[in-house]
Amino acid sequence: MTGAALGGIAVGLALSFILCVATSVIAVLTGSRATLPGLFTAAAGTENGALALEFQPNFVGIAVLIAVSVLVRVVMAVRSNHASPGPTGRN
Repeated sequence: MTGAALGGIAVGLALSFILCVATSVIAVLTGSRATLPGLFTAAAGTENGALALEFQPNFVGIAVLIAVSVLVRVVMAVRSNHASPGPTGRN
């Protein structure tokens, strides 16, 4: 159970990082504001002639994403434990 929860945290953090990078890339490529509602907002621009990226995370949304990931992993672990046969070969 603890392993599933830790795995869920890792998956949630990785997913939020990937979404952060994707949102930032879209903002840079389009040159405008890119928003992932409830999670991130990124806007590309220039500052002193160099490319600049303004990134605004929503920490509540990220926490919800991680919590949902943990919940899914724990439920999957509990369901797989109930579905696996016992020592007698029966459920």
